[in-house]
Amino acid sequence: MNADADRDDRSRKRSLKWTLGLVALVTVPPALQLYEDGTVSWMLLLLGVVSWAVAAGPVAASDLGRRVGSWFESIGYRGRGAVIVAFAVLVWTSLFSFDLPTVPIQSFLLGGIVGLAAAEIWRYARSE
Repeated sequence: MNADADRDDRSRKRSLKWTLGLVALVTVPPALQLYEDGTVSWMLLLLGVVSWAVAAGPVAASDLGRRVGSWFESIGYRGRGAVIVAFAVLVWTSLFSFDLPTVPIQSFLLGGIVGLAAAEIWRYARSE
């Protein structure tokens, strides 16, 4: 039983390292570009951090969050892929169909990714 616990602990640490590595890979280039251009919207970045961290933490742990999570798991790999692709197409189409300002959107999404990373770090710290 102790070997299983050690394996789970190593897996969790490896998962956190991969998560943080992916977050760094995805967020550093746009963050540097926004910062160097002097166009980052700090308020929307902060709003993105807080709202996405809350969505990944307390909201995901609520009854509604658990129901959505179990539905998402029940639709299988193809269903999840179809939902993700449909959502990406909807967002992509909206961005190019309407003349939306890019800096606030990029700031909010960048904050969201940082918020998800913060929620994952918090989850890991609480499990120790």
